[in-house]
Amino acid sequence: MNVEKELAKRLMDEGDSGNRQAGYNNEISFYELVASGNMCRLEEALKTIGSSQILGVLSQNKLRNFKYHTIILTALVSRFCIEAGLEISVAYNLSDIYIELIDVANTTEEVYAIQNDMLRGYCRKMSDLSKNRVVSRHIVVAIDYIRSHIQENLTVESIADSLSLNSSYLSKLFKQEMGITLSRYIRDQKINVACNMLRHLDESSLTIANYLGFSSQSHFIQVFKKTTGMTPEEYRRRNYHQSWMNGETEE
Repeated sequence: MNVEKELAKRLMDEGDSGNRQAGYNNEISFYELVASGNMCRLEEALKTIGSSQILGVLSQNKLRNFKYHTIILTALVSRFCIEAGLEISVAYNLSDIYIELIDVANTTEEVYAIQNDMLRGYCRKMSDLSKNRVVSRHIVVAIDYIRSHIQENLTVESIADSLSLNSSYLSKLFKQEMGITLSRYIRDQKINVACNMLRHLDESSLTIANYLGFSSQSHFIQVFKKTTGMTPEEYRRRNYHQSWMNGETEE
């Protein structure tokens, strides 16, 4: 097969690449969801992923095609979790285990079950990772609440209210156990999500600001620059699509 000729043919047949771009953005958002450790949102996503999956043709054999796609998904999820802080040896060994299971599966139903188990497994590891320094149940629940409501305009008071706790008590406990203030933790989590979006997606600063519940675009830019030392656009120029995929970033 002449690869360049086949590529040109497929690009011509495909026509508008808008659907591909939208699909890519959705894929990145899904990988980030798993790496966030948000089990509740993952379970919601898994309810629709089966029926909405449109797979490219990597093999004419239906079972083999699904296996290939699931192996690719496993590899990508493991890398995103590594970027989010999962220990490399844990991520790689977990990936190897699931790929071995996929390899010997005999039906697409088996592969689908392994795929969902893999996604839950990585997401659970990321959830545990964020809690392994935590002692009290109050802080565990507070972290879960922040992750599940990252798109809202979170405050110490709103989080304390949701947990039926005194805000001063929660603030003191959080600083004592986590080593940073609750407000700083909220800010850092929002900026981490913003960095991932800027690195992988084409969304504007305004869209990201709205998505993460900032009061305005200017406030988002101000907080982002204070945290990273760069404006969102400067960060995007330096880091867009720079990740484990090419192993380096611009200097």
